[in-house]
Amino acid sequence: MSGTGHVHTFQEIRVQSLHAPAFEFQELTKTRGHGDFAEHDRRLEEIAREAAARAASETALVFVPPIASLTEMSLVLDDGDEDLLEDARANAADGAYELALELLAEYLQAHPEHQEGRYLRAYCLYRHDGKNASSEQWEALRILRPLCDEDVPDDLREGIGELRRELRRQLTAPEIAAYIEKVRSDPPGAQSRLQAFLKLAPEEGMVSYLLALAQAQTGSLELALDTAERGAAEADVDRDQVAALARRLRLALLGTHATPTVSAFKTGDFQRARRELSRMDPHWRRSTVLDDFDAYLSLLISLPGPPGQAPAPRLTAERAEDLYSLIAEDDGRHASILMQTGRADQAERLLAHLLTLLPRFAWLNFLYAACLYRLRRDPDRAAACAEIAHTDRTLVQAGELLQAIRSWQEATVINPAVEEYLAAMESVRGGGSVDRLAALRERLTALERRLPALKGAARTEEGAQVVREFAQAIVDRLWEIDDAMVVGGLYEKYDRVMSSVQGGIKGTAEADRLDGSLAGLATEIKTVRKNAKEGARGQLDELTSLVTQRRGELDGVKAAIQVSDLVGRFNDLAQQGRYANPYTTREQLRRILQEAQQLNRRARGRLDSRSRELLDQLIGTISRTLR
Repeated sequence: MSGTGHVHTFQEIRVQSLHAPAFEFQELTKTRGHGDFAEHDRRLEEIAREAAARAASETALVFVPPIASLTEMSLVLDDGDEDLLEDARANAADGAYELALELLAEYLQAHPEHQEGRYLRAYCLYRHDGKNASSEQWEALRILRPLCDEDVPDDLREGIGELRRELRRQLTAPEIAAYIEKVRSDPPGAQSRLQAFLKLAPEEGMVSYLLALAQAQTGSLELALDTAERGAAEADVDRDQVAALARRLRLALLGTHATPTVSAFKTGDFQRARRELSRMDPHWRRSTVLDDFDAYLSLLISLPGPPGQAPAPRLTAERAEDLYSLIAEDDGRHASILMQTGRADQAERLLAHLLTLLPRFAWLNFLYAACLYRLRRDPDRAAACAEIAHTDRTLVQAGELLQAIRSWQEATVINPAVEEYLAAMESVRGGGSVDRLAALRERLTALERRLPALKGAARTEEGAQVVREFAQAIVDRLWEIDDAMVVGGLYEKYDRVMSSVQGGIKGTAEADRLDGSLAGLATEIKTVRKNAKEGARGQLDELTSLVTQRRGELDGVKAAIQVSDLVGRFNDLAQQGRYANPYTTREQLRRILQEAQQLNRRARGRLDSRSRELLDQLIGTISRTLR
């Protein structure tokens, strides 16, 4: 008989860890502030597509000139020219635009300022489907432009407005496309053509926007500002874009004059910054943003915050944004370039310093959060900066960055626990004894105590799911370990019982003791099996089978011992020979024979061949002796 050498093995179960997603800038330049206006080249094709799409989506105007109304408002002429105008009206109404144009040319030669005649000529040029349609549309727009500034009857003004809108719809997109095609090879020529079109269509904000950008790119900031401000005042489409550009240009011009003040501010010498501000040219000093700068300097001087943590300016969001841009826009752009060129450590140092002075500047917070994320440093600080950046809706990637940082942030807390779990389970890969299972249980219990902190660290649904799966894995393993330890204990008990007879069983008393121990173990196994899980039940069934098998083997051993005892008793009587009492000897032989026959009936099938042979010989010998 032998023991089991039982060890518990676990099914391969892997717990998922978290991976922080990759994040890359889509834009390295800011959409607000004074910037370097580099988007002129970058956005050309995009602007052309937008303009073409808008022109295609707008419905072309289908109208006829208000001939009846125009008749009423015509000048009454006594020189015979009125007939020319009447004929021109009639031909225009009939669609005979070429003839109408000839009549109007003759009429306007005599009356060049006549408003209806000019309008009718523009209308006929617009409707005339000649070989030079684009040139005729340009001419129509050129004729109508002065009429916008004249005092004309309401009906005629309405017609002029409708016709100009339709001409702008047809001409603007091609003009932008022509500019984009020409600007790289002939910038001055492209700008001149764009300026000429802008004079005829000042309502087109995108034209002002492109022209101002081009002027700014060549360093003509004041000219660009004038273009953008006039465009913002006159535009009826894309007004917001050109107004935003004007705001940036104003800040850019102002920044060139505020450099001493800004430099002093960045060193933390706020008193010197105020002195430099007071020395500025009065022409530039009269600015809302500089007034706000002065007020902020006063706040910093009077209410200094903790070292490296300046209070936020007491301004509206837009005015604070202008102040931030004036002070740190160039540095933010420089930090972007550092990050783009693989120098994130330098960018981190620059941004960390700037944020001590401008802690609420959303763009700097965005850049700093992205920098920390790239360097995988200080996830909590990165998350706080990303939260601030996310308040600025113009930072289109702020939400994506915040989500990535939250994933990274939770991963720094959750993944070490997952790795500890995997290491713990690896320690019992080859199987676990009761002692090793106890050590594993202690490690998993320690991990279970960390679950509330892990749940609190989960910032995303993916993180929450990983924690839920992790918690369930720990619960399942602890249940499994508890069952395995009980099963292992029973196996070890079995091994101890069987080790007591490693040298063999010497007698029936020893065999009875072993049988009693195995019977008690079988009862204990049966009790444990009632509450065990499926996996443990299989192992308990295996152990039950072992115990049953050992007990079956033990019956054979006990029977063999009994045969040996009976043979021994018979041999003792035989050795007494003639000195023994015949009557007593006969009775003793009869008892031995009776016991041998009972053993033969009860345990013959469990005896080995040698024992069966001895038993048969014993029975036969005694039977012959007693005859």
